[in-house]
Amino acid sequence: MAEAVSVDSEIGPLESVIVHSPGIEIEAMTPTTLAQVLYNDIVPLGVVAEEHARLKRVLALFAEVLEFKELLREAIAGPEVRADLVDRVVRSFGIEERRSELLTLGPDELIRVLIGGFPARKDSLTRFLDPAEFDLHPLPNLYFTRDGAMVYRKKVIIGAMAYGVRQLEALLAEFIFRRSPRLHSTGVIFDGASERVAGVTLEGGDFQLLKEDLLVIGLSDRTTSQAIDLIAARIAETRETPLRLFAVLLPSERATIHLDMIFTMVDRDRAVVYAPHILGKDRRPVVRMDIDPAGGRRIRRVDSLLGGLAEAGLPLQPVLCGMGDPVLEQREQWLSATNFLAVAPGKIVGYSCNVATLEALDRAGFAVRGADHFLSGRESPSAYEKLVIAVDGIELARGGGGVRCMTMPVRRASVGW
Repeated sequence: MAEAVSVDSEIGPLESVIVHSPGIEIEAMTPTTLAQVLYNDIVPLGVVAEEHARLKRVLALFAEVLEFKELLREAIAGPEVRADLVDRVVRSFGIEERRSELLTLGPDELIRVLIGGFPARKDSLTRFLDPAEFDLHPLPNLYFTRDGAMVYRKKVIIGAMAYGVRQLEALLAEFIFRRSPRLHSTGVIFDGASERVAGVTLEGGDFQLLKEDLLVIGLSDRTTSQAIDLIAARIAETRETPLRLFAVLLPSERATIHLDMIFTMVDRDRAVVYAPHILGKDRRPVVRMDIDPAGGRRIRRVDSLLGGLAEAGLPLQPVLCGMGDPVLEQREQWLSATNFLAVAPGKIVGYSCNVATLEALDRAGFAVRGADHFLSGRESPSAYEKLVIAVDGIELARGGGGVRCMTMPVRRASVGW
């Protein structure tokens, strides 16, 4: 029987999560194309796959781990659904002339070309001289599953991706949530794959549900103010009580593509933060929106994100990325040092390479243990009240994201505030 999706916080005990194990799509990148697919560097598939597999084993200690590709395979098992997907793909990417080729493919082969890339035909002089290598680009960003879809309570939001090379990720996520026999929701709040509107882009790295009535969303290069207005209105319509939303205006920098690169909640009263953008004299502007179900809004600036959250009844003590050291905080923030996944209140997973940030968490009362400590069966995570599980991920981090980026929670137990 399908399990209902349900997420009402960032820290509720994790019960089910979607990941995508990196595959052949990673090896399609070259030094000349990596910027086109939003990467900073080439990453080796063998090491990336090994690091990701270990992360999956850690996640499985806490939750059901669902593979994106397996869910998609189940969703398009029937020929009519595959035809629907092919129709959406060829229309969305302007390759109608290749419809018949895609329709001949079975589920496994179709998934292979949708994720690994669909090479361009070179059967005419014009096509031969066209420098485009693919009619459908490979999806090396797909292992950052967080961005393509979000769960708000028992409903789903499909991302509206800022860059064309990621639009197919959202379309595939939509098919999973609408067609998977293992997932069901009570509706779609916004479908960014099919409701594309000028000026509206939204990605999951910017979307943080702290409590069921309290959202923080990054206004970034990937998520626009128009998207925040739209999502705020649609979520408010689903509620009987007001929604409180904080919009954090991020700088236009490669290191801050999403909100979770500078802020994540890790416990009922703690958040890991990049101090210059959250606490410093040059901290980023923050706007609070209070929206009632009828659409009434009160909008005002607040002095800081943490100050605004405290005023809203959620005081969070900051744990400083890089221990607040001016050099270390920049280096570790680049390697996703604020990007943690909470698997339960006060129990989180992040990268082992960010040593100073792990030290800051240790000083804040979190036990810091390597993944092997638990994968070997030496001890159970349940023995700890506050815990950081440090996973090796230096090559994963070079892809531009952390553990939160690589996970799409679809079911969490309620915190019980």
